[in-house]
Amino acid sequence: MTRLVIDAMALLRFIDGETGSERVESILNRARLQAVELLMSAVNWGEIVYSVLKAHGPDQAGKLLPKLRSMPIVIMDVNAEDAAMAATFNKAYKIPYADSFAGSLAISEPAALLTADHDFKFLPSNVLKVDVLPAKPKH
Repeated sequence: MTRLVIDAMALLRFIDGETGSERVESILNRARLQAVELLMSAVNWGEIVYSVLKAHGPDQAGKLLPKLRSMPIVIMDVNAEDAAMAATFNKAYKIPYADSFAGSLAISEPAALLTADHDFKFLPSNVLKVDVLPAKPKH
């Protein structure tokens, strides 16, 4: 089975119906059919919870978060070794620290990374396979 790490920005694109949401939806459907295993770091899951609370408030978040948690995404726990790997990834590739958890998880699993963070486009191709969603249109 193909493994894929999804980061917070990619899932937020889906939640908000933004550019690339149809690609994320397609991957979620494949995960439901067990054609792909979707993984997410608990740190990146925390970003989702924060963003939903901030954008929708606690009442709406209380309704939306259980639906999101029921998606076919395996939330991977984070331990001290994982945090150190993310810090090393952050230092080596100048990727924001929370995003480094997604990158280092993709390396350790091994899996490709689905992201909307264009910082990952600049990683050397031998580090990990990255699928970057299209940029949002500028207004």
